[in-house]
Amino acid sequence: MTRFIKNILCLVAVFALVLLVFPAVAPGGETVKVGLPISLTGKYDVLGMRNLHGAKLWAEWVNENGGIFVKDKGRKLPVKVIWYDTKSDKDTTIKLTEKLITEDKVHFLLGPYGSSLTLASAAITEKYGKLMFSHSGASDKIWKQGFKYVIGVLTPSSYYYKSTMELMASLDPPIKTVAIITEDNPFNLSIRKGIKRWAKELGFKVVFDEVYPSPPTDLSPILSKVKRLKPDAILTCSHFKDGVLLAKQAAELRVYTKFFALGSAPSTVEWWKAVGPKGAQYTAATSQWEPMDAPDPSRFSNWFGPSMTANQFNAWYKKRWGKPTDFRGTQAFAAGLVLQWAIERAGSLNTDEVRAALNKMDIITLYGRSKIDPATGIQVGHGMVVAQWQDGKKVVVGPPDIAVGKLVYPRPR
Repeated sequence: MTRFIKNILCLVAVFALVLLVFPAVAPGGETVKVGLPISLTGKYDVLGMRNLHGAKLWAEWVNENGGIFVKDKGRKLPVKVIWYDTKSDKDTTIKLTEKLITEDKVHFLLGPYGSSLTLASAAITEKYGKLMFSHSGASDKIWKQGFKYVIGVLTPSSYYYKSTMELMASLDPPIKTVAIITEDNPFNLSIRKGIKRWAKELGFKVVFDEVYPSPPTDLSPILSKVKRLKPDAILTCSHFKDGVLLAKQAAELRVYTKFFALGSAPSTVEWWKAVGPKGAQYTAATSQWEPMDAPDPSRFSNWFGPSMTANQFNAWYKKRWGKPTDFRGTQAFAAGLVLQWAIERAGSLNTDEVRAALNKMDIITLYGRSKIDPATGIQVGHGMVVAQWQDGKKVVVGPPDIAVGKLVYPRPR
């Protein structure tokens, strides 16, 4: 066989392999373009990067499996995620959201990190009639604006503490008094509103309720007030960096309560290292998702996406990016799955047809259940997980049907 023929055969083999791996490449390079204005610098940098990694992993998985089938195109199309760094800044988020729509001509968007930035971005996506999937903006305020094209992927913030406070209500000795400490922004104020609602329904007495400015530099005056009141539990509404400050200063001031939860801040994988064992030990987290041997794909007829448990996804994510993830990486991946399901169900890239398909969605993914309220787009299917840090590890302690460990309660002094 001549060298020329061998070279031709090699080229044919390579081309066949490309078609096998990327059969979704359409004539003219047509793709499903998904925009992502995300925080890679600024106060949300760590969590924004996790979002980006989750979104990119979803796109890679889609393309390795041939793309998204779009019926009215008669073929599968690959996904292209286009992202820009918002620098965790509202004005930059607005500009970049508009750039993605008007210059990059994206079909759909995944939202930025945080409720404040998601609200800012939503005003633009609504203006242009583009669907945006809110994977990291949970404030109920987002869905009270009358937006037609904002789809919630995560549990709304007013429900963040529901599972945690139901667990608290079952404890012995009983928790009777609660102190609430809140960062002043839409997301955390919405969580605070939910805490007060569940406190009233479950019979807890709120003995302290204070809001601090964002970003805080010193929370010791607030913690000193709480210490004098001696509540049974402290529930904070905070992001990661101010949550770290709260936990550290509570440890320094020896603020003791039987139960100490800091919202979603302790769900972050860096929590133990950032706070230190003295402050992080036995702190509880409200979490959208945690690595565990659930959900089991074989149990659900409405499963969509990769057939793997949360633990298996975490291992996959770690292999790809060098570090494990918390729910921030997973929910961005899940937002992609929700979009993919809706496009395939609609059979089209038309915004209104995809939006209509979402009204009928009720699916299970490695992130859990996804179902929206058709009128508002707010997420109504997904539930929260309760975790507690025990000797450097996050342990899922609630709700009871998915707990893999026991809550250490009361917290040792």
